[in-house]
Amino acid sequence: MTSRLLRLPASGRLLVATDIQGNLRDFRRMLELFEESPSDNVLVFTGDLIHGPDEETERQWPDYLGTPYKDESPEVVRQFLEARDRYPGRVHCLLGNHEHAHVGGPRTAKFHMDEAQVLEERMGPGPTAALRTLVNQLPVIAVAPNGAVLLHAAPAARLSGPKDLENIKLEGYAYMGIDEFFHVPVLGATLWSRMASAEQARAFLSALGGSIAIYGHDVVREGYERVGDEQLCVSTSFALLDKDKVYVELDLAHTYSTVHELRDGVELKKLYG
Repeated sequence: MTSRLLRLPASGRLLVATDIQGNLRDFRRMLELFEESPSDNVLVFTGDLIHGPDEETERQWPDYLGTPYKDESPEVVRQFLEARDRYPGRVHCLLGNHEHAHVGGPRTAKFHMDEAQVLEERMGPGPTAALRTLVNQLPVIAVAPNGAVLLHAAPAARLSGPKDLENIKLEGYAYMGIDEFFHVPVLGATLWSRMASAEQARAFLSALGGSIAIYGHDVVREGYERVGDEQLCVSTSFALLDKDKVYVELDLAHTYSTVHELRDGVELKKLYG
């Protein structure tokens, strides 16, 4: 049975990246950073590896989307699967709302009316089957003994404990509106919430034995934003200029009590520094 909770090790370095959305250059940069690191390091993408800009957007690139790039989602998926196989147990991706659209989640429509359908038509039957198999296996949340909890969106979901994650059902929401899906227990907020109150974040983290939540989903123009003591929203790739893109690197043997302990240039690093 696939576990929706990924438990990370208690030693080594943890690299965290958010929202690649088909940007092969940024994906490969994260992989290079991981490969330059010691052999006990772990790399986690917090979802939304796929679904980049359409051809019209590529031709008339708006400033708000940051540094221009071409959507290479099929190759991102292929290279992720290759890296996962090459480094067993060390390269991971969490479920994002864009991945969920391929296995029964609400259809995303950022650049196409149905981004999942468009990508699957590009990929063809074999790669599409591999993508769906991958997505069905993805964990929803990752936890580390050092207090870090990783997820796709803000930690607003109500949890009583890890067992709530094992009851998650991925299929059956394809034609549900986002507002309606948002109220689906656990999964709705975990994949779509752009904000969480301090009270919600503390309750969420307490249920998982964590102290800080690291996530993406929303765009932070400066690369990251601390929200209270418990939350760190990070933008590694999508909609940012290269100079502002940030990833996180944590010491898995060091306990982090608040997000204020994460320092520029140490835990909070420029993707192209």
